[in-house]
Amino acid sequence: MPPNRRRARGAFRAVVLALLLAMPAVSQDSDDKKRIAELERRIDELDRRLQAAEARVAVNTSMMAAPTPPPPARTDAGATLRNHGAEGAISIDALKSTAIATADASGFALKSSDGNYLLKIGADLQTDVRTFTGGGSSSLTDQILLRRVRPTFTGTIYRYVDFFFRPDFGQGTTSIYDAYAQLNYVPRLQVRVGKFKPPVGLERLQSDDDTTFVERGLPTLLAPSRDIGIQLGGDIVKRRVAYQLGVFNGVPDNSLSDASATSHRSYAGRVFATPFQTDGESPLSGLGFGLAAEGGSLDGIALPAYKTVGQNTFFSFNPGVVSAGHRTALAPQAYYYVGPFGVLAEDTISEEQFQKGAVRKDVAFRAWQVEGSYILTGERKGFTGPTPRHPFNLANHGWGAWELAARIGNFRADKGLFGYGFADPTKSPRELREWLGGMNWYLNRLVRISVDYGHTNFVGGAVSADRAAERVILARFQINFI
Repeated sequence: MPPNRRRARGAFRAVVLALLLAMPAVSQDSDDKKRIAELERRIDELDRRLQAAEARVAVNTSMMAAPTPPPPARTDAGATLRNHGAEGAISIDALKSTAIATADASGFALKSSDGNYLLKIGADLQTDVRTFTGGGSSSLTDQILLRRVRPTFTGTIYRYVDFFFRPDFGQGTTSIYDAYAQLNYVPRLQVRVGKFKPPVGLERLQSDDDTTFVERGLPTLLAPSRDIGIQLGGDIVKRRVAYQLGVFNGVPDNSLSDASATSHRSYAGRVFATPFQTDGESPLSGLGFGLAAEGGSLDGIALPAYKTVGQNTFFSFNPGVVSAGHRTALAPQAYYYVGPFGVLAEDTISEEQFQKGAVRKDVAFRAWQVEGSYILTGERKGFTGPTPRHPFNLANHGWGAWELAARIGNFRADKGLFGYGFADPTKSPRELREWLGGMNWYLNRLVRISVDYGHTNFVGGAVSADRAAERVILARFQINFI
């Protein structure tokens, strides 16, 4: 407090007390004493209020006298943003580390703003209806089933490492279909480790949601489904020639496993070329062709069982037969897409050694297929599914994309399988011929409804004649949120 104000206040207080003391003594009765005490209390109260008021004035005066700081300079890395209603500042570097959440046709995603970290969550749901018709269908079971129920988790860590994890809960079972990590630091030498599709069958390498028909063709029966291993891959020539080379545990044809049956290994490789792929509209840009091969010793693995398009077993081995030795497979393959038209063809030859008792022989299987399709609504056909120009929405006159397709195929077993006692000709046919017609309705990029009709003829497979033909109607409702 300034000295002059302190002296003025003391003088005022002294004058008031002097006047009270100057009153005649006779008047100093009890009532007067109370009045004096009350006056002193009021003086003290006024004194406190005056001190508080002076303190507020001093604070306001100092704030008004202080210079206003200039606004912070804008910089790329060191600039600060004042967070209204909170103390402190948020730096630009902190904002860069903020995660970005999205939800779109590719699934739900959580991504760091610098792109180094990514987590995507999707789902793959397929509900199938199988209805068998014709004279040979009395022993076959019509079904409505969950063909595939697969939550999918994919992402990136530290920019260069991708991961993919997908279990399957369809058909009343629980399996891990894909679980791998891939190092992408060198584009021409990508390293994949875990459980995934070995690089053999062309249609096998196509996503389950992008195949033209509800069920894959006959050559896929001779290719492994999933296996645990290590694979190198990448582009030899960017967007022109790609390769994959891998070593795997080894699994039966069209099967998968989470274990290694023996210490032997299977090796697979593939080279695929798209030599005319350009950014332009070349009529040959959709041409692709390649060759895949598989080989290795497969002693002790389980024996395969081959199924028709209606998913009924048509070929099985006799009791006592075991895999004993090597397996070699060769798979030439090609596709061609131009505008709304597409064709895919592959031929797989597999030779494997089996044993029953003292008999140990090499036998072979061969399967081929050719499929063609045409999108009536004009969307581009490709190895992946089309994206409708006008997704289904009646209010906007959108009907999605419509596709017609046809397929023929053949499967043949070596005669030695029956001559050496590995298979029973009265139960397993020597040859299978199939043809299919189908229609796909793509309501949008995520939802598809498919209806196929399949007709399969057999050569052999019955006691005194050919097995009765299989006729089946397959329908699928599919949601692919990946």
